[in-house]
Amino acid sequence: MAKVYVVTAPERIRGIYASWPECQAAVKGVSGARYQAVASREQAEAMLRGDGRELSAGLYGFVDGNHLGGVGVVLIERRDGEEPVVVDEVGMTVVQVFLTAALPSLGSERAIRTALARLRNVLAELGALHLLLRIAPENSRLTVVHDYEGIAAWMEGRWRTKDPIVAEVVEGCRSVVRTRRLTVSFHHQRGHQSSWAGRDDFAHFNAKADALATEAARS
Repeated sequence: MAKVYVVTAPERIRGIYASWPECQAAVKGVSGARYQAVASREQAEAMLRGDGRELSAGLYGFVDGNHLGGVGVVLIERRDGEEPVVVDEVGMTVVQVFLTAALPSLGSERAIRTALARLRNVLAELGALHLLLRIAPENSRLTVVHDYEGIAAWMEGRWRTKDPIVAEVVEGCRSVVRTRRLTVSFHHQRGHQSSWAGRDDFAHFNAKADALATEAARS
């Protein structure tokens, strides 16, 4: 579906706009304008109704990593009738994650930095997943929310793990799932999406994981 733009405030310009130039013309110079791009007209209509996108009851792990070697994980729980609660949030470097991951090819700082220089954000994204699976409660049912498509594609076997380091990390993640008796499903969330114009729990917590990864890389 084509991306559209939704304006939720002020009332006189509320609506759905088919392109950024149309939206920009409507909001330019308007005090208090709340607007953002969304993936579909259906999502825009829901935001105008005030529905937004909320997490259902359950446990969610938001993961993100960047090419500088930062990793961010946010563990969220939502119970019926309650608001989402941050159970844990962690920002680390790829080196910190893999030095405790017990993966033979990534057993030293030098090996990890060499792999990062070659694989860049791919290694960090997988590092975030490995970290999440290690901190999630044992025996839990977990939805992994990711903005890098390879997370689910490799874990579910839809992509071939041609790179030996990637194959080792993916198998390491599967091993953690088995050992800790996790039931894992995946939800793809487009990265760098705003929640400015209305509630979007997926975008909000994805941005939080991204910020943790950025902060860890800078430190």
